[in-house]
Amino acid sequence: TIFNIKLAALSLFALTLLNTNTSFAQQDAQYSMYMFNPLTVNSAYAGTRDALSVTMIGRKQWVGFDGAPSTATLSIHSPLRNEAFSLGLSIIQDEIGPTKNTSFYGDVAYRFDVSSKSRLAFGLKGGLDMFSADFGQLRVANADDIQYTTAIRNQLMPNFGFGAYLHSEKYYVGLSAPKVIRNTYKGSLQGGGGLESIQDRHFFLTAGYTFDLNSVVEIIPSFMVKAVEDAPLSADVNVNFFFYEKLWIGGGYRIDDSFIANIVYHFTPKFRAGYAYDYTLSQLGDYNTGTHEVMINYDLDFLGKGFRTPRRF
Repeated sequence: TIFNIKLAALSLFALTLLNTNTSFAQQDAQYSMYMFNPLTVNSAYAGTRDALSVTMIGRKQWVGFDGAPSTATLSIHSPLRNEAFSLGLSIIQDEIGPTKNTSFYGDVAYRFDVSSKSRLAFGLKGGLDMFSADFGQLRVANADDIQYTTAIRNQLMPNFGFGAYLHSEKYYVGLSAPKVIRNTYKGSLQGGGGLESIQDRHFFLTAGYTFDLNSVVEIIPSFMVKAVEDAPLSADVNVNFFFYEKLWIGGGYRIDDSFIANIVYHFTPKFRAGYAYDYTLSQLGDYNTGTHEVMINYDLDFLGKGFRTPRRF
């Protein structure tokens, strides 16, 4: 055959991403520990930790599978002196096969109390994606086909989105659309034409609740539903057990995709780190050893007003 199985799948990744007649469900980065850093998908989350919060996440998906997604994320957010307003910043580099997308997005949120124990926030997200694709990495039947020898170099695509986030010490509910402009990825050829694809809109619904089992353990179920235009609905359902307000141990199920296990530990009241492992359930599981995700988070009381820690949400 022309392709070995892994290179064939890598080529399918790229051709699906860059073809207007098909859909590609994972255009945006995917996270298993979404409940610990919702800012990447919901601008209204900015400032909810009442501190300057810095989070870094590294994710290596489908290890052993050539061209599989790899993501590095840095998120920073904080309330301002006027605590009704908060700001955030996210930098995400996401690589899939021969494609690389680097995102720079800022967030602004307005927060207000809806009761003595709960707060509602509305947020706006704005920034740009810098997209590149090097088709020289692909192994195709016709290596001289100009469609696959013309690279896309640092194409800039501005975008914006919005979100809402309702939360208290016991629960949270979030609804967001982080990117609403349907930009076009396009590789230009002499005389016109070339591979292109639409940047589909993503919609997210997230929620979680804390149940006190006893004085030592809390049970915290959560879920994320992701809707992408022209793609099947995706959902993560998770349950975490929180021990002694220090240790999170949990697991989850991504429908028709994977089982997830995670652990997060608070080394100090301000610093925590975590790890998640995804076991692939689809046919891709025959060609990879799973997905690894690492998170570190630090909260700084730079306003000098103090903040509650550890937080569930």
